Order: sequence, then C-alpha cells, then structure tokens
Amino acid sequence: MNKLGYISLIINLLLLAAVAFAIHKYGGLRNLWAKINNRGIEKSYFHRKNLFEMLPPKDGAIIMLGNSITAGGEWTELLGNANILNRGIPGDHCDGMFERLDEVLRHHPSKIFLMAGINDLAFISPSQTWPKYERLVNEILTKSPSTQLYLQSVLPVNNIVSPTAVDNDDVRALNEKIKLFAQAKNLVFIDLYALMQDLDGNLDAAYTLDGVHLNGAAYLKWAAVLNGEMKIEN
Repeated sequence: MNKLGYISLIINLLLLAAVAFAIHKYGGLRNLWAKINNRGIEKSYFHRKNLFEMLPPKDGAIIMLGNSITAGGEWTELLGNANILNRGIPGDHCDGMFERLDEVLRHHPSKIFLMAGINDLAFISPSQTWPKYERLVNEILTKSPSTQLYLQSVLPVNNIVSPTAVDNDDVRALNEKIKLFAQAKNLVFIDLYALMQDLDGNLDAAYTLDGVHLNGAAYLKWAAVLNGEMKIEN
C-alpha cells in the first residue's frame, strides 16, 4: 500500500471512530434510533399535556391512559361510550404518566385502562423499567382507591416490517412482571400481546405499517376485547 493509501485508511478509521463515539454518546444504536425517530415530539407532548389540563373535569370518566398507541384510538367511537377520555400522549413513558396523574385523577375516574412501558424499553431494560411502572400503578391505587384499574400488556413490535428500538424479548419480560403484579394486587391483566402477535411472536404485519403503531383493524380487535370481556358500561 502506498503513502496515499495509508493516509486514506487512517482517515477512514478516524471517521469510524468518530461515528462510534457519537453512537456511544447517545446511548448506543438503540437509543440513537429512538432519538432520531422521536425528534420534535417533546413540544407536541407538552402541547397535548397542556390541553388536557385546560379541559373541564369529567366526574366518573373512563380513562385510557398511555402513549401514542393509546392516543391513536378513537375510543369514544370504538367503545360506543361518551364517558371515555383519551389520555394517551405520543412519546410518553412511565415517569411522564406519573407526573401527569393529577390531571387524570381529578376526574375521579371509575375505570382506568393503562398501557405503559414501550417507550421506556426503547432506552432502558425491563429491570430498569419495572420500578417506574410499579411506582405509577401504586400511585394510582393509593390516590384513587375507588378506581377500577386495568393493566394492559405492552404490545409486541415487528422489527421486520420496520426496525424499532425495542426487542420483543424485553416486551415479554416486562409483561410477565405486569401480569404477576396484577395477580398480586387483584387487578385485571389484559393480554393484548397475545391478541396482536403473529406466529413468530411479533406484532402481526396485518396490523401495522411501522412495526409499532396500529391500524384500524387492530384497534377494532382491541376494542372488541374491552367491550366484550371487560363489559364497559354506558
């Protein structure tokens, strides 16, 4: 190899090292992917949170609490119930829901259907996510003991349809903790993972275009479970 070739090789190695350093700084490829795909979401998060705080209270409401997957559902129409409030915010995680519980609980909800954890798993492990989830649930139980709380499983993802920052092994590990916790607290656990998975345990490609979020067919299937098995009253 001539002198020019060595110089080119050194430059390329330095560039690779710089890229590797940048990825490491952002928490690895998993976190970097999540940051890129969630760019700009922070402002819309606070816009939606602020709107919820401005709306009048609705005593005895049924509340759907979660992230973008919950936010994407037109729950009043899906469940045929005008008493439902959608409190899903895209990008939300367990700590975010904990911080906005005052707004949720001011409605003295008769029921809360909680789905949380997928966005946490994009950045941290199930064992790190679990204390955050547990704190969130315990806060609801403590501050609103008359509310009937339903713990919905985290949904699978499909990294074949589109790469995500989440691994289904982590989702299953977190769901197992949620299921056992629900049993210990005598709460209803709704296994939506099993409802939405394909034969390989991924989110069924028939229900998603991006590997995470749901289309209409998936929401109809989800709503059928809540309307049928949970028997949400009008």
